[in-house]
Amino acid sequence: MNKNSEDLTWLWQKKLVKRASLGSIACAVLVFIVTSSWFIKPLYESEVIVYVPLAILSQQLNQQGIGFASDREIDWYIQILKSNQLTDSLIKRYDLLTYFKIKASDLDSQNQLYRKMEKRIIIGKTQYGSVSIRVRDNDPKRAADMANEIIVLGEVIKRNLLFPNRMESMRYVTSLYNQKALDVARIQKSLDSLMNTSPGVRRDFLYSKTQTQYNLEFQELIARKGIYEREQKNFATPLPSAYVISSAVPKSQVIWPRRYLLTGAGAAIYLLVLVVFEIIRRDNKETS
Repeated sequence: MNKNSEDLTWLWQKKLVKRASLGSIACAVLVFIVTSSWFIKPLYESEVIVYVPLAILSQQLNQQGIGFASDREIDWYIQILKSNQLTDSLIKRYDLLTYFKIKASDLDSQNQLYRKMEKRIIIGKTQYGSVSIRVRDNDPKRAADMANEIIVLGEVIKRNLLFPNRMESMRYVTSLYNQKALDVARIQKSLDSLMNTSPGVRRDFLYSKTQTQYNLEFQELIARKGIYEREQKNFATPLPSAYVISSAVPKSQVIWPRRYLLTGAGAAIYLLVLVVFEIIRRDNKETS
């Protein structure tokens, strides 16, 4: 073994070189044929790049409607895009149960679909603070359509998730405003009643005290009215949508299999196996 390792001139023997050349070429051709679309369905990839806007409308307005989300909001947005709710919508819209040939009667059919979708959809944050949505599919057009559809579905889910809390906030502000309006009306009624009573020290004292209370409550009513009107406008304003920097388009470049890489790897592996086999053969010959 040591002798063969030190003296490698035998590697350049015509017979071995010829065998290595023919074998590596044959192996490369075989791998190239096996990785063709006749045997393996190629995967194509399409990508969408978006920036996440601020979800808080007051902050969005302060930045003239062009505010970008913080890291926490970006992570929250990515979780929406990765949610089972969005995946279920894609499965239903593109009939992926039939496409992946999964039987609906299987107990874990849904789980099988989720696992396959995790491999086909890659979502993550880029170094520039944007979000990348990449979809891989055997049909380049469907890959692009699904990538663009993920953004649309994400916006729908975002609105549906935030709507109950926005509605509850609106109800709370409305109740505060209505309650204060009732308090002011009650005090106003008391002032009107005091105006109709006979003048006197007691009447003047009560009127002055009620008037002071009325002024304070009325100022509070004005403040709550401002909050109510602002909340009403915010509730009526649609949530900011994601900024789509680059929409997905069908691409002809195959992501998998990487035929040329696998072809070169197949030829290299053949050469390695041939050399190892030849070294072992020579060692056994010398030993015998």
